[in-house]
Amino acid sequence: MRRINSFEEIDEVVDLLERGGVLVYPTETVYGIGCLAGWHSAIDRIAELKGSQPGASFLILIRGKEHLNRFCAGIPASAEKLIDLFWPGPLTLVLPAIDGLHPRLVGPSGGIALRQSPYSWTQAILKRVNDGLISTSANPSGEVPPLTLDDLDSSIAERADLVVDAGKLPGGISTILDLCEDPPLIRRGGAISLTEIRALIPEARIS
Repeated sequence: MRRINSFEEIDEVVDLLERGGVLVYPTETVYGIGCLAGWHSAIDRIAELKGSQPGASFLILIRGKEHLNRFCAGIPASAEKLIDLFWPGPLTLVLPAIDGLHPRLVGPSGGIALRQSPYSWTQAILKRVNDGLISTSANPSGEVPPLTLDDLDSSIAERADLVVDAGKLPGGISTILDLCEDPPLIRRGGAISLTEIRALIPEARIS
């Protein structure tokens, strides 16, 4: 397992991703594992590393709302309001997916999960690539997400192409709001509360 821990090595990270590599990297919550969204073979590797069940989908981190059209077939006005208030931040939005995406990126409602992260490493990567970054916690399916690299599962550590070490991370999860559902559905509670969402979308409900 090759580790890096300095922004001076960001070019190595970008080169790896653009060649279809699989990266373990820090986010504002836990360590994630990812690749560029256009590399279908790398997405397959991640699903295998995690032992993800068929139908389990991964979210995509994007540079900002200017990249939504790369992945979304439509952007409702409610999404614009939420993005302006909560991005970058811990709100994942499920929006109608365009055709041609990897099946692991499209959920049961036909949507794709997107978020803009405020974290320094993810922002640095996304400023340098012309794609979205797959983001799923770097743990086998059903196990606890790692907050440090000491917590990282050995099989993932050995088989990932590169690991970014940012020390101990704070934990936590983003709220997932599915705007493909009518009325909009909170599929996972997290840092953004139902009350905060209902201030903009009064009809929002929680599963």
